Amino acid sequence: MTSLSANLYGASVNKGIGGLMSGLDTDDLVYQMTVTTRNKINRQYQSKQKLLYRQEAYREISSKLISFNNKYFSYSSGSKDNILSPAFFQSYTYKSSSNYVSVTGKAENIQNFSIDNITSVARAANFASKKRVSDDVIKSAELTDYVSTIDGGTMTIEYDGESYNLSIDKEFGKRNIGDPQITLADLANHLSEKIEKINGLEDLSVSAENGILSISSSDVNKKVTLTAASSSVLEVLKLEVGKAATSTSEVEQSSLIKEAADILANENSYITFEYNGVLKQINLSPHTDAVQHLKTELNKAFGEGKIEVSVSQDNNELSFAVNDGDTNIFGISGISSELSNYLGIEAGDYNRINMSKTLAESGILGINNVNTIEKDGKEYYTLNINDVEIDFETTMSVKDIINKINTNAEAGVRVYYSSTTDTFMVKATETGSHKSISIGEDGGLAAALFGAETEHYEINKGTDTVIEYTLNGVSSTVTRSTANFTIDEINIELNERASDIDFTNPVTFDVINNSDEVVERVKQFIDDYNEIISLISSKTGEKPRNDYPPLTPDQQEEMSEEEIKNWTKEAKKGVLYGDRKMNNLLNSMRQAMSGFTDVSSLILSNIGISSANMDTSGKLVLNETKLKQKLLENPDEIARLFTNTASEADGRSGISIQLQTILRNNVGAFGTSGWLIEEAGIDNSMTSDRNYISEKIKEHDDKMAELKKYIERERERYWKQFSALEQSLNKLNMQSSWLVDMMGN
Repeated sequence: MTSLSANLYGASVNKGIGGLMSGLDTDDLVYQMTVTTRNKINRQYQSKQKLLYRQEAYREISSKLISFNNKYFSYSSGSKDNILSPAFFQSYTYKSSSNYVSVTGKAENIQNFSIDNITSVARAANFASKKRVSDDVIKSAELTDYVSTIDGGTMTIEYDGESYNLSIDKEFGKRNIGDPQITLADLANHLSEKIEKINGLEDLSVSAENGILSISSSDVNKKVTLTAASSSVLEVLKLEVGKAATSTSEVEQSSLIKEAADILANENSYITFEYNGVLKQINLSPHTDAVQHLKTELNKAFGEGKIEVSVSQDNNELSFAVNDGDTNIFGISGISSELSNYLGIEAGDYNRINMSKTLAESGILGINNVNTIEKDGKEYYTLNINDVEIDFETTMSVKDIINKINTNAEAGVRVYYSSTTDTFMVKATETGSHKSISIGEDGGLAAALFGAETEHYEINKGTDTVIEYTLNGVSSTVTRSTANFTIDEINIELNERASDIDFTNPVTFDVINNSDEVVERVKQFIDDYNEIISLISSKTGEKPRNDYPPLTPDQQEEMSEEEIKNWTKEAKKGVLYGDRKMNNLLNSMRQAMSGFTDVSSLILSNIGISSANMDTSGKLVLNETKLKQKLLENPDEIARLFTNTASEADGRSGISIQLQTILRNNVGAFGTSGWLIEEAGIDNSMTSDRNYISEKIKEHDDKMAELKKYIERERERYWKQFSALEQSLNKLNMQSSWLVDMMGN
C-alpha cells in the first residue's frame, strides 16, 4: 500500500487471527467488504482532484495577468514602461541646454524654439513664521507619594449585545502622605461617573460592598459580562474574563495602593529617550535617587549638560529640557507602562507640539489664552484665512485641524509644521500674482500658531512667470501664472531657479527621434497581450476528456510513473471548457482592444494594430511601418488613444485605462483581490488557501477524513468477526480431535 492509499483509506493493519483454521484470505475479504466505503472515498478524492486541476488552470491565467499588470500598469516600473503614461508613446526626447527648463510636445515646433530670457518664475504666496510654538519642555504630572495599582487600567464590558470600553484615569489613585487613601468605594464612584457619560448604559450601576466590586443592571434579565481587561485590573479587582463584571472574591484594600517610591526604584521601570535620532534606554535604579540617576545617565548618553532634568518646587513636576540649540529634537520614544501612568508621560511626547493631541493638550504656547466660541452646545476655535472663517472643534487633533485648513478650497492655502524649527509655514495652493495670503483677526488662534505679522513673519507675494522666446524666427513675451504652461503645442516646465539662468546664449533644445524604441515597446506589449489571449482561448475552447477521470490511489498503484503522468495530462484537459467567467474576461479584453473610444479620433487599425487573419481567438498583429509613421505624425494623439480618461462617467476611456480596469476586476492592483483571486487564489501568497476553491477542497478533505475513520472502524469490526470465527473453528477442531481420540481408544 502506498503512502497516498494509507493516508486516504488508513493503514490495513491485521487486528485478529487471519485464516489459520478456515483457510480464508481474511485480508482480501475485509478489503471486499469495505469496498463501498472505499468507493465513497474515491469519489471524494476524484472530486477534489478536479477542483485542484481547475484551481491550477485559474492560477496559470492569474499569474499571466499579474505579470502583465506589473509590467505595463505599474508606475514603479517607470513611465516609459507604463502604458498608462503618455511617455510610453513618446517618440521624441528633447535635450535642453539648461537643467532648469524642460519641454515636450510637437517636435517640429520645438526644433525651431528657443528661450531668450526668463524675468521671473511663478511662485505661490507664502510666509514662514519665526515664532516657535512649543515650550521646548517635556513635563510630567504631579509627583505624588502614592498611586493606585490600577491607574490607567482598562476594561471592556458587554451589555445588551453591545461592547463598551471603560478606563480608569491615570490620576485616579494619586495621593500624598496625609491624604485619605483610595478605597474600593472611590473606584465604584469613579467608574459610575464614566458610565453616566456613555449612551446605552443608563441602567447600569457600580457598587462596592464587603470588598466586592460589581457592575450590574437594574434590569434583572440583562447581564453585564467582562470581555476584556488589563492584567492589573483583573488581578487586583479579582475579575475574570467571560464572567459577570463582579469580583469573584474580596478585594483587599492594600492591593489598591502602591508607594511611588517602589515604581521609581524598580529596575524594570525604564524610559527610552531620543535625542536628534539617537535612542537610549535608561532603567531606573533601586540604589540611586531617580532624578539624579536620570541626570547622570542622560549626560552619559547624549553629552554633559545637553539635557536638563529638574523637579519644580511649586507643583512637584518632573521636566526635561534641551539646554542649547533651537533645532534639537528630544523626546520619549518608549516608557514602561507603570512608570508612564505615574509620570503622565507617554511614548511620543517630545519637546515639540504633539500633532495627535488636541490644541489644548498639544503643548502649543499660549493656547490657553485663545478664545473659543460655542455653537450647538460645542466649543470651537476659529481661524480666518483669506477672509474665510474656519471653525475647529476643541476636540480635534492638531493634525486634523491642519488637514481641515489644507482641504478648504476657498481658503486656498496649505499649512505645514516643521518639527525641526518648531514653526509653521503657510503657502498658497496656486502660484501667480493673483493669489495672496491674509490672516484675519480671530480669537487669538492665529497669533498662537503664527505669531504677529512683521514681528514673526512677512508675507511673500505670489509672482508670475515672464518669459521671452523665439519660435520660427518670431520673438514674443508671455506672462503666465504657473511655471508649467503651453506655447503653440510646446509644453514648458520651469524649475523655480530658471530665472537665475545666464542668458548670454538662449536656451535651445535638441530633438531626438525615439520612434524605433516606441515601436519595440508596443510590439512587446502586443506579444504579451496575445500570449494571454491565446492561453485563455485555448483553455476555454479545449473539450474535456470524460474518459480520463482523475486516477484513484488504487489505480495509481497499478501504473508506472510515466503512465500516471500521461493520464493526468489528459484528465486536466477541458477543466475550463466553456467557463462563463473566463469567456467574459476574454471578451472584455478583446472589446478593449477594438472599436472607438471617447478620448481620441483614432482606432487601433489607424496605427497599424489589427486582428490576425484566419484567427478567431482575438490575437492582434502589428504593422510596424504604419505605427512608426503615425508616431512621427502625431504621437500625442496615439498617447490619448491609450491613456486618456473619458470625461463622462459612462464614456469609453483609452485602451490602457480599459485594460487596467479589467485587470483590477480580475486580479486586483497587486494580485491580492479580484474575482479570479477570490475564486482560486495564487501560489505562494496569503490567498493560496483563502479562496472559494480551497474552501471546497477542504470540505472534501474533511469528508474523506470522516470516511477514513469509518472504514477503519469497519475493518476493525470485520477483523473481530473473522477472529471470532477462527477461534470457534479452532474450538470445534479441538473437540473433534478429542472425539476421534476417544473413539480410537
